[in-house]
Amino acid sequence: MRKYLKPQALILLLLLTPFLYLFTLAQSLVLGDPTEYTFVANILGIAHPPGYAFITLLGKLFQSLIPVGEIPWRMHLLSATAATVAIFLVYGTIQTLVVATMDQSSSKHGPLFGVLAALFGALTVATGANFWQHAIHANPHIITATFLAVNLFFLTRWWASLHSHSHAQQESANRRAHRWLYAFCFSAGLGVTHHPLTVFAFPAYVIFILVVQPSILRDWRVLLKMVFFAVLGLSLWLYFPIRSSMGPSVGPSTMNTIDGFLDHVLGRGITEALPYYSLSEQTDRLLVFWSILRLQYSLPVIFLALFALAWPVVDKLTNRGAIGATEPPRAPAPLILLYALAFLGNYVFVISLKAQDIMAYLLGPLLIIGLLSGIGLYALLRYTQYALRPGKTWLLLLAGALFLLGPVVQIVRNVSRISLREYNEGNAYVEAVFSSFQGRGEGAVLLNDWEHMTPLWYAQFVEQRWPDPTDVRPEYVSTARTWLENVFDFLPGGPVYLSNYRREIVDAGFRLRPFGPFYRVVEPGDQTIPSELHLASASGQDIEIAGYLLPESTVTAGDYVPLTLAMRAPAGTQDYYVPVLHIANLSFPFTTDSHLTSPEWHPGEIIVERFDFALPHDLPSGTYPVTLSIENLSSNTDTGTLLSLGSLVVSGQEFPMPVDNLLANFRQRVGLERAVVRSNGRRVSAPWDEPLIANPGDTIPLVLGWKSLNYAEESYTIFVHLIDLANRPILALDYTPLGGAAPTHLWIPKWLPGQQFFDPYRLQIPDDLPAGTYLIEVGLYEMVGGRRLHIADQQGNTVGDRTILGSVIVEENEP
Repeated sequence: MRKYLKPQALILLLLLTPFLYLFTLAQSLVLGDPTEYTFVANILGIAHPPGYAFITLLGKLFQSLIPVGEIPWRMHLLSATAATVAIFLVYGTIQTLVVATMDQSSSKHGPLFGVLAALFGALTVATGANFWQHAIHANPHIITATFLAVNLFFLTRWWASLHSHSHAQQESANRRAHRWLYAFCFSAGLGVTHHPLTVFAFPAYVIFILVVQPSILRDWRVLLKMVFFAVLGLSLWLYFPIRSSMGPSVGPSTMNTIDGFLDHVLGRGITEALPYYSLSEQTDRLLVFWSILRLQYSLPVIFLALFALAWPVVDKLTNRGAIGATEPPRAPAPLILLYALAFLGNYVFVISLKAQDIMAYLLGPLLIIGLLSGIGLYALLRYTQYALRPGKTWLLLLAGALFLLGPVVQIVRNVSRISLREYNEGNAYVEAVFSSFQGRGEGAVLLNDWEHMTPLWYAQFVEQRWPDPTDVRPEYVSTARTWLENVFDFLPGGPVYLSNYRREIVDAGFRLRPFGPFYRVVEPGDQTIPSELHLASASGQDIEIAGYLLPESTVTAGDYVPLTLAMRAPAGTQDYYVPVLHIANLSFPFTTDSHLTSPEWHPGEIIVERFDFALPHDLPSGTYPVTLSIENLSSNTDTGTLLSLGSLVVSGQEFPMPVDNLLANFRQRVGLERAVVRSNGRRVSAPWDEPLIANPGDTIPLVLGWKSLNYAEESYTIFVHLIDLANRPILALDYTPLGGAAPTHLWIPKWLPGQQFFDPYRLQIPDDLPAGTYLIEVGLYEMVGGRRLHIADQQGNTVGDRTILGSVIVEENEP
């Protein structure tokens, strides 16, 4: 009877990961869902569908029993703990497989190779960017991945415990082995109460169990026990009807009915509206997955995962270990089948979703690839020893090199840029609400989106504090009622502020004035100047500058710097004017995009707008003079220096992000490295000089190559448009990057500096498009505010807000 390996000193390296997580753990509130999970757990409410019963109750335990840290930190710690459990289970899964498949010929170095392989797989998973990001802030998805790791571990131990005894002991040993199967069933049921995503590995589990022990279908006692433990896990769902009947402060009160329960746990209102990618689009989705995979793991890691999949075939072809062995080694094929099918079940569902949580949903498949890489390392060392007979030193050097190219590189690359220790957007917003409105007595209403309302709810439910309604009353704007409808409802009763810029309010005829992090809704014609602005008096042609606000503290090269201007046209104007900011030798001419154009200004009205600008990454430290001029776009003239705005103190970067050889640099945040199309069987890179030739009904495949230059302030939308020569859009593809798979910002900054992405698009030429010449333009805009990201040239000057990839000549179809 084989014995499992005793833990060796090397296993202590696993303790590195919880220290990494603690070092980079978020310390305060994270906007949006993470804060909802925090306060819902605190008050034992019910979160948004599917309800998250498991994280709610476990979160309550963490918040109640952990004696140190603030409540948000304790909830973040739950994610770090779940991630740590997952990587220890990855280690245990690989070790179990190694011991069960070890033969006499590998017994000399096998135990050491097993420990190294298990460490490699666990550390590879732990330090992957996506897994690490989810391990350091409150979210349910890291727990979903942990349930996958738990289930795979229990099934692996069950398989290893079967048939590992003499024939006389077999029956009693199998009964003991079934304890792992019952533990799996309990975990599987419990996982379903946490998130429905866990069910997509169930076909893999069923196939594996039947392959390993087909006779189990005839053993009704075992089946009955399996059902019992699965139902025991599912019993956590009883929390919903019990708590719902109590009328919780947060959550539905209808979950004590069958329809109310099923509506919530199945997310019927959400899942029925989810769009999916078609079968014909799966090639592009495979490229998306490859792009995400390469963000997590290096090519050697991916090779090892593929080698693990090939191990059963190689094992069979070489008849490894069977010759001269007292008993043949266990074949790893059933376990490799389990892991591969579990990956496939999750991948097929997740990669077809058009949703912004794709990176979170892919945690499970990415965990399996990391697990397979550890198994692949063991198989590689084993077969290198078998085929080449090298000494132990050479094998350890090979393992060491792969460690350097795998988890070591991931730690070095991610530890400095992935940390959330300094992240404080949630707390900063709450404090801004209290400090900005306290004592003003305006009786204002502050309209908030989900991201900004959640930290205010935390303040209300957990900290028991809420703004004085005589100062401001926060309100949540849900999908049930539009922002504009809310403005019309509340504006007659007093001032209305917004949590962020909303273009639809401006389009309805209102003005939006920046006020700290907020925007105040103002009726047209207001001639007051906000008190927080520095007064100014400068005239240029039809336009006057009446006030401004520029940061007085030091900013860093690469920062996105806010600039507020108060302007007016005393007599009105029909010309289009835009401000032009000058910082030393840099020029930032602003566009009319997302700003109220000057012909719409009322005579004498004060227009207050934000004109933010992005500093170049390589701007040296220094104090730079800032001046302002006004450009008349209608006559293509500039007023020259109109006003001095003082000085800007800049701190330079020690290692600025290189931006050379970019096709376009958007706001010093996102770089377009390349754009490639396939036309008439040839590959063409942008910008192309010769027009592409197409016919109505043709599809132009386009792949954009992005590079993250700095952390995004919010989620950006990419637009790919086919336009005519009059700039009229013919075809518009506007998506979250990678078809929704990789948002630049979702609760936290998701794109890390230096990461690269492949982003595929298909431009379907309309069947009725007239023959002629068209252009393909590409750019980005803020998902919420709609403001386009300006493009900077090599020196850092602003040069527009879109890039033209090239032209397309659409010819008439032959009759």
